[in-house]
Amino acid sequence: MFLNEFVRRATNIIFEYEEPIRYLKGRGIVEADIRTYSLGYVQHATVKKEESEEYRALSEDTYNFRLFQKKILFPLRNILGAVNGLCTRDIEQKRYNQFFLSEARAIGAFFGLYEALPHINKTKKVFVHEGAINSMSFAKVFPNTISSLTSFLNEAQYETLTMICDKIVLVYDDDQAGHTGEYKMKKYYGEKYLETVYIGTDDSNSYLKMLGPDKFSQYIKSKIPKYLQG
Repeated sequence: MFLNEFVRRATNIIFEYEEPIRYLKGRGIVEADIRTYSLGYVQHATVKKEESEEYRALSEDTYNFRLFQKKILFPLRNILGAVNGLCTRDIEQKRYNQFFLSEARAIGAFFGLYEALPHINKTKKVFVHEGAINSMSFAKVFPNTISSLTSFLNEAQYETLTMICDKIVLVYDDDQAGHTGEYKMKKYYGEKYLETVYIGTDDSNSYLKMLGPDKFSQYIKSKIPKYLQG
């Protein structure tokens, strides 16, 4: 699929650019994280042409892929590791955008699911964050962590997660959007699979930056009930 090759190239060259690396390091995201999650960056987006409806539709949605240029790229992968969407982060304007292939819309798109899957299979639990950087921060302590890209799980996302784990632990922000998302999901889906934890008034990445890796790990573990840690 054309996005797989594009992401590989964007990941290989991200370290050639000072601006995205400086931004990510400022958020506590180190080289190992960038490589693990295949984060990328390109000055000029060139995507190998493919005679498919997916290529045509995404090319149109992104103005011939120009919307991928000069953005930090967060690839979305299915459980087999194939890229089925991208989340982009504009450094200067502090704005995220999301782009999905039809598969991602059908089965539910996540950031970090492929990387977290072995740990989800082992624990039968998944910690779900809103944003990609928050999920990467939290995954330094609990690697069975993903991002739902918003403070809600749609039906496709919910069904995908309930097929692979017994407990979905929401670690959404302690704000209006986070509380509203939690309320709507529990009302709509029930509470059999859903549980919520709050780690404080700030998000995971803010605590990582404030505390540093060691104290951050201790702090997060102190906020998560023991029965959810194993």
